[in-house]
Amino acid sequence: MAAACSGRTVRVSSPLVPVSKLDCQLAVGTLAQPTRMVTIRLGLSVSFNWRDESNKFPPATGTTLEVESSTLERIVTLRTTKETRGVSRRWDANLAQRCANAICRGKGSVAIKIVDVEGVLAQRPRPLTLAALQALNPAREPYRALLLQPSGVIEANDVRVGHADARLGHALCSGFVAAAVQAHADLVVAPEYCVPWTVVDEIIAGQHRPPVGTLWVLGCESIPPVEIQSLAERCNAGNQCVFHHEPLDPRQVAQRRYVDTLLYVFWAQDANGQEVLFLLAQFKTVACRDYRDIEQTSLCVGQAIYAFNRGAGKMSLLSIICSDAFDFSSHVDQAHLNCLLIHIQLNPKPAHADYAAYRARLCAVGTSSHVELLCLNWAQNVKEAKGGGKFADWKNVAGSAWYAPPAKFGADDGLIDELHRRGLYYSVLAQRWHSFFLNYEGQILQLQKQKLLFAGEQAIVPKNFVAVEERWTWNCAADAWEAGAIAHDGFAVALTSYQAIAGPLQQTSQASPLAVERAIEILVGPRGNPTTWYAVNELDAFQLDRDEESIRRVTVHQEIEPTRPGVAFRRRRLQRAHDAIGLTQSPVPWPASVRDLADGFCFVWRRETPHHNVEPSVGGRGSAALVYLADQADDAEIDVVHQKLTQAIVGHALSVAISEGKNGDELTDAIVRAQDRLCVVFRRDNNYGARGPQGTNLIDIPAGASPVDFAEDRS
Repeated sequence: MAAACSGRTVRVSSPLVPVSKLDCQLAVGTLAQPTRMVTIRLGLSVSFNWRDESNKFPPATGTTLEVESSTLERIVTLRTTKETRGVSRRWDANLAQRCANAICRGKGSVAIKIVDVEGVLAQRPRPLTLAALQALNPAREPYRALLLQPSGVIEANDVRVGHADARLGHALCSGFVAAAVQAHADLVVAPEYCVPWTVVDEIIAGQHRPPVGTLWVLGCESIPPVEIQSLAERCNAGNQCVFHHEPLDPRQVAQRRYVDTLLYVFWAQDANGQEVLFLLAQFKTVACRDYRDIEQTSLCVGQAIYAFNRGAGKMSLLSIICSDAFDFSSHVDQAHLNCLLIHIQLNPKPAHADYAAYRARLCAVGTSSHVELLCLNWAQNVKEAKGGGKFADWKNVAGSAWYAPPAKFGADDGLIDELHRRGLYYSVLAQRWHSFFLNYEGQILQLQKQKLLFAGEQAIVPKNFVAVEERWTWNCAADAWEAGAIAHDGFAVALTSYQAIAGPLQQTSQASPLAVERAIEILVGPRGNPTTWYAVNELDAFQLDRDEESIRRVTVHQEIEPTRPGVAFRRRRLQRAHDAIGLTQSPVPWPASVRDLADGFCFVWRRETPHHNVEPSVGGRGSAALVYLADQADDAEIDVVHQKLTQAIVGHALSVAISEGKNGDELTDAIVRAQDRLCVVFRRDNNYGARGPQGTNLIDIPAGASPVDFAEDRS
């Protein structure tokens, strides 16, 4: 949306640091007379990435900035009225748009209000109480969650947003809620603009009824405001269920085409203890910003975000819809405590900075809290119908994930590998938060989920967090969901360009995807602590890309677009592994203690030898640690890597020797032998070099000769 406000004055409310990218908090201050009416909330804090041309323009706290905009040029200029450093900056159109849109929302934007569901029920003409929800029951027993990540073709225009094929959309979602009933799922979630209202009609008519104690969170296709008002009136006039939504602005109802609805379906009780099916409609509160301004011109927005079960010692739940995230950061501090947050989306860029800002805030304030976040999007590669039989390929990632703070998961190797095989891929967000990404394909995923919290000593709680119970994919021939589907991580596809390593690495991955990640981490030089670098939270491969939350793991090749940071990271690592295998055909001056590697090796990783990553094809010397720094390392980096692995190998050998009761010369010999199996290979001026156990470089020495006498047999 092009900003149409001029003369607004804002004040920097937090200090900035002179780096290329950072989060800057702005608060709206005094307002000049606008050129047209817009709704602006005084005191609103918004987040966006701040960058100027030279990356050296940090306004001081309290500096007043004047915001001007041009709807024709789509450019915003920010000037300091205090003449900070005596400069004025013109910003690129993209960033300027985000800045201007964040500061002055278009007409129809309103303030978010968090409303307690229990209060809504109590204020009905016939007061109701909320039936206890199993997913929010603070008991040790886990609950079952069922998640829909649909694929297919959508229609998205100023008339409607939803499935392009109405029959198929109905079949997908009707089958999903039927599976939810059959599985007795306690929490059922479908993403934004997904569930057709024909399926809602089936729920109202009793064809699909959730068991008492369950909560359905259904992102529904768009619907005209007058139609949802009429639906609510019909439901409330009958005896089948109660339908509630907040009052809509009459002006918006008259001018806008549709609402974007998240529909909660759950059971309540009346004063006589009779069960009442309750449908609670929550409307999107902030229109998204796309190049066509579809929602800006067509969406009727609401204000209310409904919260279940809030209160001291309770587990609560609240949900936001896609671009609600733009205005949610300022609510995170209050809302996140003891809370399961759900974010449903139909979003081609779910990790875009505007959508991820609230997650960054959550990571900052919720690290020690009982809080979890479920982001559920459509599947990868959504197509958008354009008419005339034409389609636009979004080439999108899915990005659906369940996030949790450090204390919620034990990061057990066996659990991570098992989740991987079942289509749930582990990574680390913001260095510490656990992230479990759903396979990007269209699917229904059934999870056994550990409770957010429960009574008793939390420190002794097993940190299992989640398990995959079942997975369905759509069978087009049968026109039905099919259980038992295998999740393809894409690793085999990623390896097609690296045939020298494809077979052995694929075989290793089938046994343990983590082993592949760790073996290659040693190969490029581990970055973590010398003794604990192989812990998943220290592995470079498990850190999500900071800007786009792109998965880096080589064994999780869900993204294929070359521009994605995770794709580039994987390619570099796989290329390094491929090149390393070729060292056996190159004039590498192998140190004598690892010369068996010249006859071939494969990548391995075992916990009993955690600092080794290769197994020679011949000989009986056992595994070794091989680092290949290619052309990218100077002497300082070679020193760092060699010293780190030497320290790690010596420490591990010492620990093992002591546990075996060794001492004196036996202890010394064990330490020396362990160091023998380390080699750092590099290349300089087209010549190969190697650093062996003594820490000296060997360059331009024929592979069959050695400058060191290794006459002593240590085999």
